[in-house]
Order: sequence, then C-alpha cells, then structure tokens
Amino acid sequence: MLLLYEAWASLLKMATSAPDNNSIQSFYPKEIAPPTRIIPGAHPENEAFTSAELAAAQNPLTQSWRPKGVYHPTTISSLQPGPGKVRFMARIVNFIPSTDGPSRTMLPQGFHLLIVKDDTGVVALRLLRSTGDDTKFLKLGALVTVWAAFVGTYTPQPSVRVPLVSLIIPVHPAQGSASCIKFHDAASSVRNASLCRLPLQYDLTEPSAAMSGIMNLRAYLNSGHEGIPNVRILICIYSVGTRKTIRSERMDKSLDLVEVQVFDETSSCLMKVWEHQVQSAKAWIPNQTVLLITNPKMRPPDKRSGAAELIWSRTCTIEVDPACPDAEWLRRMAVERTKREAVHIPFPEGIWDVQKAIHGPQKTLFTLADIDIWAREDPEAVFTGKLNLLISSVSIMNIVSRTMLCCVECCGVPVYCNKPNATCKNCMKPHSLALNPRIIGSLTDETGSIAGGKLIWSNQAWADLLFGANTTSTSTSAPSGKVKSELQPRVDVIEEDYFGEEDPFSEDPLNNRSDDSSWKILATLDNTALREVEEQLLYSRVTLTFGWSPAVGRLCVLGVEW
Repeated sequence: MLLLYEAWASLLKMATSAPDNNSIQSFYPKEIAPPTRIIPGAHPENEAFTSAELAAAQNPLTQSWRPKGVYHPTTISSLQPGPGKVRFMARIVNFIPSTDGPSRTMLPQGFHLLIVKDDTGVVALRLLRSTGDDTKFLKLGALVTVWAAFVGTYTPQPSVRVPLVSLIIPVHPAQGSASCIKFHDAASSVRNASLCRLPLQYDLTEPSAAMSGIMNLRAYLNSGHEGIPNVRILICIYSVGTRKTIRSERMDKSLDLVEVQVFDETSSCLMKVWEHQVQSAKAWIPNQTVLLITNPKMRPPDKRSGAAELIWSRTCTIEVDPACPDAEWLRRMAVERTKREAVHIPFPEGIWDVQKAIHGPQKTLFTLADIDIWAREDPEAVFTGKLNLLISSVSIMNIVSRTMLCCVECCGVPVYCNKPNATCKNCMKPHSLALNPRIIGSLTDETGSIAGGKLIWSNQAWADLLFGANTTSTSTSAPSGKVKSELQPRVDVIEEDYFGEEDPFSEDPLNNRSDDSSWKILATLDNTALREVEEQLLYSRVTLTFGWSPAVGRLCVLGVEW
C-alpha cells in the first residue's frame, strides 16, 4: 500500500513540474518526407513505358527478335507434331486475316491464318494478331522465316481444308516468346528470289515431265471444276484493274475489289480479288507474273457478264512465279503475245547509228522479201538498209474518230487519247503518249506488204513522213507543201506544252523540224486539215531507212525520204 502511494505521488510531481508546452503530441514527432529521387530519362508525364516500348509491344513484327537457344534448320516435310525448336524458310501461298466475327477456320478470334510452303511441303501458321497493322505484311509469294517451339495437328472443318496441310504452328511474336516470324523485305527477297519456288510434288529428276494434276484453263472452265480433287491450273496475268469500292448489302459494309484478267495458251477469264487480297494483286506484273493455283474455285457464268470467274478461296494454294519449265514456257508465250498485240513499243535506242544509216555512203536497197531472207539466214544479224514502199492505205480519220490518235500501254492495258498527254485510269499515273502507228494502214513493194502498225517509228521518222523534214527531191507527191499550207494559219492555237514558248514555225520549220514533238502538231488540227494530210499520204511512194535487230523482233523506221 505504501509502495502504491509513493508511485502515485511521483507521477503527480512530474506532471506538475513539466513545462506548459509539453503534451502528448511531443511523443509523436511529425515525419519528414524523404527527398524526391530524380530518375534520369524519366518522362515528365511520369509514364510507365517509353514510346519505343509501346511501339515494340504494339508492332512486334517490325522489331528485331533474338532466339533463345538453338533452333535446328529443317524443312516442312520433316516437321513432326510436338515440342521442339526448329526454323525454316517458306513462302506464303494463302492467308486469312483475323476478323472480329466468327471464323470457320476453327481458330480463336485474334489470330491470322497463314498457309506457307517450301520446296517440300505445306504447313499452316496461327499468327497472333497485334494492335498494329499486321495485314500489310500478308502478301502472296512473300518470303518468311519461321522459328517454332511447338507443332500441332491441324484439323479444320472439311469446307475449309487446304490440300496437303495437316500441321499447324502457333506463332506469338514478342521479345520473350519462343516462336517468331520474319517477313523478309524487298532487298532480301531479291537475293533469295529462287528460294521455295519449286512446285509441290514436282519430280526434279524429270524436269520435262508435266506436273501432277495440271489442267489447261479451257478444260477447267468447261468441266474440270466439277468435283476433280486437287486440280491445278497454270495461268499468267494479263491485266490488273483499278481498285473499286463495292457496297455489300449482305455484309452491310463497303468492300475493295480489283478485277484481274488471267490467261493461258487456251483461254482467258476474270479473277476477282477482295479486301486484303488486293495488296497481293497490285504487285503482279502483266504478261510476266505466273500463278500456279491448286484446288481453284470457279463461279458459274451469271446473266449479266455471261462469263465464268475464278475465285481466290480459303481452300486453295496460289504459288507466285513457280520455278518450272511450264511456267517459263507460259511466260515466253505471254511475251510473244504482247509483241503481237502491243499497241505501242518504244523505239529502241543505242542499237544503230541512225545518222550514218540515213546519210552514210553505204545505202543498200532492200525489198521486203530480202529482209525476210536475211533475218532467217542469220538470226543474230543486226543491219540497216533502205526500203522503197508505196503507202497503200491510211487511217488517220478513222483513228481520230475513235479517239485513238495517241497511245501508250500501262498496267497491261492500252491508253488512248487524241492528245499527247493522258492519265492511266488504273494507276492514275500521267503519261506522255506516242503517235499511234496504225494511222498508216499498210506499205507495199513488188515483193510483199507490211502493216504500218507492225513497224516501230522513231520521232524523227514521223517528222520526216508528215512534214518532209528530210526531203531530198521536189516531187509533187511529197505532202509537205500541203501540210505546211494547212498548218500555217493555225500557229496561234498550238499549245505551249507541246513545243515550249518558242514559235515552232519560225524559219520554215516544216522543212527542217525533226525533234521529238513535231508529230504533236497533228493533235491540234481539225478534221479538214487531217483529211488533207491523209489524202496527201495515200498512194505516196517513200523511202524508209530501217533497222533490224533480233533483240527487237520488228522493223524499226529510222528515217523517211521523199
């Protein structure tokens, strides 16, 4: 009891003797915040990631990827289901981009389906879609390198089964992923242009043998599409149309469309490509790109067009420029067809000495039959000479009435206009046009006849023919006088774009003019003046200075003398 009292007294004494400013808060001092640590390179907005890190996560296909571990090189035919680090190169032969709606490929949403092949087999790739624009990499014939850590079994629905595809590889491109894909750029594709172009199931030991299942286009359109499994057609691109926008009522949206004309030695037809397929079609070169399509699909003729159409379906494979003799033969056939049907072939430069051929001391007079004999006896001969021919038909008025006075070829299709400048409606590229050689119907001598449209005329030759620039005689049959009299009153309507600011008729230009733009005077003439030119050219006798080269394959007119 005494001890309790003494303790209480001591506490009371301490409380009464404590200063007035001491309180319970003095036992809990205010915490001082530590100084802010400045991290070098931090964003002022205190962002968690840099813009480069965000771009790498959103566009993994554009970033470099370093494999962890050893990936053994292999071929597609050697792939086995299960885990294992392998890598191989292949080319895209079909693809189905990821969509927001349900897919019939049995893939979950957010994945692209790629069908790739090498020289040994075909395999499917399940490529994870990123937030970036992955579809710009999806193009037929693109060369890719694939690093895979697992190979699975591909079991789609029968309606979307691709021939020869039984395996699928999941590809998740990211820095920490064990699988990745690299789309090779244009420079790398040029260096590796010959890789993975051998057609599947092609026997290398017998290169002259036909591929299995190959069928010409006519046979396929007639009856080959009726239930024949894994049929193949080899076609060449004739023309690639302009991009169109079509409104789809069924899908309730607008779709991009490009119409591609294809052909082989037997027939031709139309192939329509839609949406993401358009990027592949725009890279095809008319009369050069060859497609080998396995298991194609055909749309029967409808009442509007009356022609059948090929369809780029989910179940086909399309090999671009396959390396086989059949493809080379079809490409050569396309080149020969182009020469026969071409509306304009540019005049070749650097083959002959034009001035020496026209004014030199050696002037050999040929007939059309002599040229044929010389070219056949020595196929490698390059020579020049003279031809004395009669202009037996002229079609200037007919050509002008059809708006075909000037012409050029672009995107595999001819571009016509009555003015020397026009724009291609397919690629919207402006062009400087050339004079249509078909204004001269035919030229004749005592041994034969040749169509003027089959000749390649130089600009100097056109100037000599139309305006008598190199007239060597005062023959009344020369049309230069008539042409000059018709053109003189029309000096004020010549556009400056044709000749510049200089007066084209100063100092008697019709007898001295032979530059590249002189023939463009025809584009400024009215029908009366054009009819006068046509009448003066008809049944006139001219001497052509020609050049022949097997590399060109056509007679080239270097100059004209009256």
